[in-house]
Amino acid sequence: MALQRPGWFVGVGIDSYDGHAPLEHAVAEVTAVAEVLGGEFVGEPLLDPDEMQVREHLRAVPGRVRGGPLVLLWCGHGVVSGTRLMLQTTDDRGKISAADVIAECAQSDAHQLLFIIDACQAGVGVAEAGVVASALLEELPRDAEHVWFGVLVSCSAGDIGARDGVFGQVLLRLLGDGPRAPDMRRRWSRHNRLIRGDDLGQALLEDWTGQDQRPDFLRRGSSWYMLPNPLWDEGAPEEVVEHLLLAARGGVSAQHRSWFTGREAEVSEVVSWVRAGVPGVRVVTGSAGTGKSAVVGRVVSLSHPGERRNLERAGALGEHADPGERSVTAHVHARGLTVDRMAELLDGQLVRAQVLASGERGRRNGNELIGALQRVVEDGGRPPVLVVDGLDEARGEAFAIASDLLVRLARYASVVVSTRPVTRAEPPISLLEVLQAGAVLDLDDPARRESGRAAVHGYVVARLSGVAAQMDPSVVAALLVATSSETADRPFLLARVVTDQLRADPIDTAVPRWEQHLARSIESAFDADLARV
Repeated sequence: MALQRPGWFVGVGIDSYDGHAPLEHAVAEVTAVAEVLGGEFVGEPLLDPDEMQVREHLRAVPGRVRGGPLVLLWCGHGVVSGTRLMLQTTDDRGKISAADVIAECAQSDAHQLLFIIDACQAGVGVAEAGVVASALLEELPRDAEHVWFGVLVSCSAGDIGARDGVFGQVLLRLLGDGPRAPDMRRRWSRHNRLIRGDDLGQALLEDWTGQDQRPDFLRRGSSWYMLPNPLWDEGAPEEVVEHLLLAARGGVSAQHRSWFTGREAEVSEVVSWVRAGVPGVRVVTGSAGTGKSAVVGRVVSLSHPGERRNLERAGALGEHADPGERSVTAHVHARGLTVDRMAELLDGQLVRAQVLASGERGRRNGNELIGALQRVVEDGGRPPVLVVDGLDEARGEAFAIASDLLVRLARYASVVVSTRPVTRAEPPISLLEVLQAGAVLDLDDPARRESGRAAVHGYVVARLSGVAAQMDPSVVAALLVATSSETADRPFLLARVVTDQLRADPIDTAVPRWEQHLARSIESAFDADLARV
């Protein structure tokens, strides 16, 4: 996925001033960012200019980018005049308001605009810049797709100032190496050649560790792909979503080991849905921690060639039915996703699976994905199998994803969803009702709970076997099963957290009252984890 047309880079870096202290990193920061963006953006940076040179440079921007992206980066001194942020040029009295700079850039006809200002008092200009950009973007055609702007500044309005070079270090590390936060690295997938402007802004906020200044980020509109992704790997194989993989394995293991046990009937039922490949929605539901992600994750793992090989080598294919390699065409974990973001993720996998051809404008949004899949199936293509885990974790977007995307996709695909049984207040309706499921596997059903207790017992024994001679896995498993049976409180999650603790810090089950040393609720288990950290 490449940009349809080159983006435009407007870079201004100023180290030398007639009436202000010099800076050391502004010019280098702008130059380095220009080099990083060079493959997708054109535009030479302006270094150490006076006010007249800046204004002349900006007058060349309008009309440069028709529908593509634009990035502005200004690094230098900033001062406040009244309620306005003024950006200092090299000449003593040379100043230009941040709002005027942004106004010129917004007239470029770009649809994706990211304004980055690294200057003292930069946060003062956020609100005014937002008003200016919003007004100008309103002038764009109403049928223009993915119109967005973001304003990313190196310090908030309440900060004393911005330290020279600190913001630039973080910005360049993100553009060169990607984010540190696991959730953000998932969004910066190595399957995506480009990232969106809000991906960069949000990642910088989450990766920031400084205490004396705090960046701010304002954004409006529909963000789309615009910046090169340093994590992109053209030959990267498809991977199992981390949340599903860990749920199916039952924990983290350097040897890729899986401790999945039991749940033969439940896994076999989901496998029957996958094998049938019949369009429609099927749902795995149940309260928190009952093993929904583990069940659907097990099926996805058996479908994925790499994880399947791990299971085969370990002799851990299980006694349940086998869906077969590559039986699941695409899968996502819904946490934090919107309708279009989920559609983009599914679209990428469907293209890599050669179910769909690449979209003309890159990744498809929800309506485009539904239309493309409809054409494939109506032309005789086999309906793909899509797995969506944790739909309830999309929070305020869950019902929109269900009604606007999944139900509509289910006319042309077999859609397997795992979700808690949540209900919306206005109008009152459950997520299961919105999904219009043709089949439901309820892990809160009494028979399924009994199966779950047996699986918890086997899982605990498997994870603790051989850890310590003084710790009897079977008696620990019996206590955990009894505890979860009494409270019905997240049995699998409790078992996973407690066994994590005991693998790191075993107990002696032969001593009197050993049970008191074992966390008996999910809350105390998490407290123990935090105390150890």
